[in-house]
Amino acid sequence: DAARDAAREAARERNKELARELMEDFKSDWEPAVDKLDKAAKAFEGLDLDDLAEGPDGFDITKGLWQQTGWKELDSLRKKLEELRELRDLVRSLGRGAGRGPLRRAPRQRERASMPVGLVRSPLEPEETNGLCRSDDISRMLPSEMALIANGSRPARLLHFARRVERTLLSYERVGWAEEPAVTTEGTEIRPAAECGPIILCLDTSGSMMGARETVAKAMVLECMRQAKSQQRQCYLYSFSGPGDCQELELKVTGKGVSQLLEFLAGSFHGGTDVDEPFIRALSRLDEEAWSNADILLVTDGEIRPPDEEMLADLNAAKEEMGLKVHGLLVGEPGAGADVVEALCTHTHTFKSWAAVKEAR
Repeated sequence: DAARDAAREAARERNKELARELMEDFKSDWEPAVDKLDKAAKAFEGLDLDDLAEGPDGFDITKGLWQQTGWKELDSLRKKLEELRELRDLVRSLGRGAGRGPLRRAPRQRERASMPVGLVRSPLEPEETNGLCRSDDISRMLPSEMALIANGSRPARLLHFARRVERTLLSYERVGWAEEPAVTTEGTEIRPAAECGPIILCLDTSGSMMGARETVAKAMVLECMRQAKSQQRQCYLYSFSGPGDCQELELKVTGKGVSQLLEFLAGSFHGGTDVDEPFIRALSRLDEEAWSNADILLVTDGEIRPPDEEMLADLNAAKEEMGLKVHGLLVGEPGAGADVVEALCTHTHTFKSWAAVKEAR
């Protein structure tokens, strides 16, 4: 009996040791992947595990996404974006939504013929009381105006009729929203706007963008991808440097998309600057129906050569005919390139939050 008890105790100890070894092996295999998954969940709101599954086999921590080296850069940029509200606001203003949607703050639109269909305020579709106005509409006038008629005196009635002729009766303003050809204007308002359109990001990755400028550029790429995920928008990146060097990347939160993003974030900027190729490709993408409401965002330090005249003519035609907006984010002093940026862009923004970027990464 003593021998059997000793054997059982020895077996239990061996089993415990095997269990500890299995747990240690499991921890060493999965702890890095869990840490990376935690970084991904913090970077992309509402992340679903299925978003990162790579094919029918699901997760394979020995290759692909989980073996990329850009996770540290992803988490660092995610933390920096908490202090970079100007980047978040800029991305939020991109893309031309058309039609109705839930009430939210969105860029203003005003009616303009020959433009893509948008949503504008219109008294022809009175859906809500928006405030007070002056009019000649007796069905909307205030009780105080009706009191002038009810008063019965001749002077009061004459005053009422005079205001009516002059269209100055104090009235309730009844307006609604009509789908009409429209152009996006400066400023925002609370409106029943449809989801914003796609984003096309043209990113200068030349050697002059190294250092803090590179950090801002990569943070913008991440922010575009984050908002595209949360707002269910499409987003496409053209990263360019010298002639013939233009890389494409769809910023989509999938296993492949995040893997390509991490590879981009881990890379470095180098080379010259040729802005023609990314804009030629971007204009070609705008011809596709799914991308026709996209806006273009150019991120550069302004050290760029004048664009090809034919390409610039095509770009200007898209601005006029499609209502295309080209936003430029300057992450440096443009110097001689200021005129080039002005020629390319409809809106120019200068990055200001350098203190948040230059902190230790």
